[in-house]
Amino acid sequence: MFLPFLTAFIGLVLVWFEKRLAGLILLAITIGTLLVWFRFHANSHLNISL
Repeated sequence: MFLPFLTAFIGLVLVWFEKRLAGLILLAITIGTLLVWFRFHANSHLNISL
């Protein structure tokens, strides 16, 4: 669960230094990582049918 926070932080730093496109790409990677993580854990560990 560390990876989404790391990518979000790096994206925030890139946006701070005026690299908006790279920040948006890292935002997409963060959202994708969270979706994959949630789908895997919600299906296997919590037994929630999505």
